[in-house]
Amino acid sequence: MAALLLLVIISTADYLVGYEISTSLFFLIPIALTTWYGDNRKGVFFAFLSAFIWHVIDNVFSGHPYSHSLIPYWNTGVRLGLFLIVTQFLTLLKYQSDIEKNLSRTDGLTGVMNGRGFAEVAEKMFELASRHGRPTTLAYIDLDDFKKVNDQRGHSEGNKVLQAVGGILLKSVRKTEVAGRLGGDEFAIALPETNETGAQAVFNKLRINLSQAMHDHGWPVGFSIGVISFDLPPANFDEAVRLADELMYRVKMSGKNNILFEHYPPDKKIPSSSGI
Repeated sequence: MAALLLLVIISTADYLVGYEISTSLFFLIPIALTTWYGDNRKGVFFAFLSAFIWHVIDNVFSGHPYSHSLIPYWNTGVRLGLFLIVTQFLTLLKYQSDIEKNLSRTDGLTGVMNGRGFAEVAEKMFELASRHGRPTTLAYIDLDDFKKVNDQRGHSEGNKVLQAVGGILLKSVRKTEVAGRLGGDEFAIALPETNETGAQAVFNKLRINLSQAMHDHGWPVGFSIGVISFDLPPANFDEAVRLADELMYRVKMSGKNNILFEHYPPDKKIPSSSGI
């Protein structure tokens, strides 16, 4: 709508100033807006629409004389070509920008989001859930005895552990969900539209898959997982992370390699756990 309004304003200005003052360059503004904030098809549509409007104003309303009848069509074609070139250039630029943005949010070792990317996406998820009163689940995952792998087998083997964990997390989350590496051997997963019952099904299965991968490779690594399901997410996402981290730490203190599930806001239910 903003682009259409701009197009009307620019077209009106082009008509009022006459053919002596060129305003065709300003038609690039709505074309650029629709390409960047919309997509390539919208940009191409506005490129043709702008060229057509300019042609009509220049040849129907302005009465601009030309030495040959084909010159107006040539000028229109040149402008259309310029508009389309700008559209394609902006499309490629936007595509490259999106790639770089995704890379800046991705952990290079594991393939899941890094801490900053995870926080950005999960925070928006929690804001949306809070606004609409929808359940959301956050899990904090810490690898038990990961340091032993690094100390006994070297950091390259430790990296393989982290890569295996990242791969399993990526396979376990859907497009609407997000997994991230918060740093070191700590990971997190945020699930929208997921209550405590759904969270238990998801993370019990995930823990089995993680444990099986560690067993298959002979890695002496376990997983302490704190899972909190929010009926009403905290206003501050950092508070949600703190609560999940505290729950994970309780798993550590009670013997490691386990899951604790908790409900928020807290009630009188005793937190449930799951062990192998």
